Amino acid sequence: MAEKEYGQMTVREAGHKGGLEVQRQRDLRDRKEIMDDPYNKPGPAKGEAYGIAAITQALHGLDFPATKDDLLEHVGSKEIEYRKGQPVSLRRIIEDAPADDYPSMANVVEAVSEALHEEGLTH
Repeated sequence: MAEKEYGQMTVREAGHKGGLEVQRQRDLRDRKEIMDDPYNKPGPAKGEAYGIAAITQALHGLDFPATKDDLLEHVGSKEIEYRKGQPVSLRRIIEDAPADDYPSMANVVEAVSEALHEEGLTH
């Protein structure tokens, strides 16, 4: 095997070093220690979200799987703005949804988005 020159490394060494750097970056991201990076930017302020973010904010703290009754109890009479300037009763949308059980937040978002689309409130 040829001798390496100063500053060169094998593919295996480079892969190992790269893997360590990737893990270091993930650890920083998970601890939110990366400044001025997209991972460190907060989402919209509560009540200022639109679209899917408005749905997830309204359901924040709900444990899944959840039933329709769980959702209705959690949302109360909350309104969301799926589109800016167009308040929508989340309760009414959930009451009209065909499913009675929601395994995850994604299932709720899908059901609400479909209902809003049918009402012409989505793009």
